[in-house]
Amino acid sequence: MKNLLVHQRRRALALLAVPLLALPPALPAALIAQQAHPAAPRPVVTWHDARLLGAFTLAAGLVMPADRDMQRVMQRDWMQRSPFFSHTADVFNAYGSPGVFVGSVALYATGWAAGRPDLSRLGLRAGEAIMLSGIVTGGLKGIAGRARPYASPGDPGNWKAFGGMRDGTRQSFPSGHATAVFAFAAAMDGELRASHPDVARWASPSLYGAAALTGFARMHADKHWASDVVMGAGIGLVSGFIVSRFHADRPDHWIDRHLLPHARR
Repeated sequence: MKNLLVHQRRRALALLAVPLLALPPALPAALIAQQAHPAAPRPVVTWHDARLLGAFTLAAGLVMPADRDMQRVMQRDWMQRSPFFSHTADVFNAYGSPGVFVGSVALYATGWAAGRPDLSRLGLRAGEAIMLSGIVTGGLKGIAGRARPYASPGDPGNWKAFGGMRDGTRQSFPSGHATAVFAFAAAMDGELRASHPDVARWASPSLYGAAALTGFARMHADKHWASDVVMGAGIGLVSGFIVSRFHADRPDHWIDRHLLPHARR
């Protein structure tokens, strides 16, 4: 079992290695564009962010009536006994954690080792987005106190205010894995579009696809309701967009000056 788990984690990390190996040096034109200072930096959080998060909150609310049925589908014998679905779920569960965390650190460290600030910037942006989204999701988990599906079978309405502060079985809403993978995808997408647009054309859809599959994997593992995944995806996406926009508007920010090799000045 231990060897199988290690193998699954290696397969999950391999999903992150392909974009890393394919990245050429950053395009000069893209770097010049990044250095251009806007007339005035946009607010850290915009009305667009609020509307997008509101849309996902509404979507999560609309999905909630179907949470019980979705759990029943995901926990059917043929779904649980299928080697294909089970192995795929294991891979993407590992991709959600520790996969994207390790991937962010690997990109950042590789950039330093190879003298490639563009690679380090990818890892740094992804790490920032994951941390930001994790703070939001962690707080909501504790406050919402929603019971996980395995702890409350067939009862998605089992909520207890502040119940998730100390009880891990009441930390279902929102999904932390979904939050992390969508934050990773959004931050990587934003940075790749600026520095490696040719790579972004195929890497970005792959990143979002892997994020979506991670959400299904959490439901297959009976750790989250469908609405948990929807809400987590929204928080992750908005966090990634905020991080990307913040740095695009502030190319000389102290974070880059101090944490990137050969940072822009």
